[in-house]
Amino acid sequence: MSTELRRPRVSAFLALSLDGFIAGEGDDLTWLEPYYGDSQEETGYSALMASADTLLMGRNSYDTVSAFPEWPYGNKPVVVLTHRPAASRDRVSFRQGALPQVLDMLWQEGSRHLYLDGGEVVRQGLQARVVDELTLFWVPVTLGAGVSLFSGALPERLAPVSSTLLPSGLVRVVYRPA
Repeated sequence: MSTELRRPRVSAFLALSLDGFIAGEGDDLTWLEPYYGDSQEETGYSALMASADTLLMGRNSYDTVSAFPEWPYGNKPVVVLTHRPAASRDRVSFRQGALPQVLDMLWQEGSRHLYLDGGEVVRQGLQARVVDELTLFWVPVTLGAGVSLFSGALPERLAPVSSTLLPSGLVRVVYRPA
């Protein structure tokens, strides 16, 4: 019997400021509002959501999204990495553990393409070298402080495979491990 971990294909999809922040101080996201004009087709979000069979996010992202007026993920299964108790919600499960082991469990449960969301979880994914495709939307602002995506060095080089200037002024760059 093999002890090799198996895992779904992992995609991450985030907006960040030119100085590398995914949220401002106090988890502020209002700086993104002027850039909401691009369609989900233009950004590639519709294609990602059609392709991914599971979302995996951190607890802070889950708490933020849970406060939205509407649940943005429809019937897509959502898995939340957390050590804190949480109220249950339809199609949402809560897990603990190291990201590679959680991915192995999700593979065993049938997940084949996973959308990884939330700064801390994406950082863990990059550090564990499990992110197969990283889509970043460079927002033409600098924040100076906030939640950094790239805290600490990345263990591998990322190679850009495509870039697109969107009508709003965002620049979408898709990266894969080099």
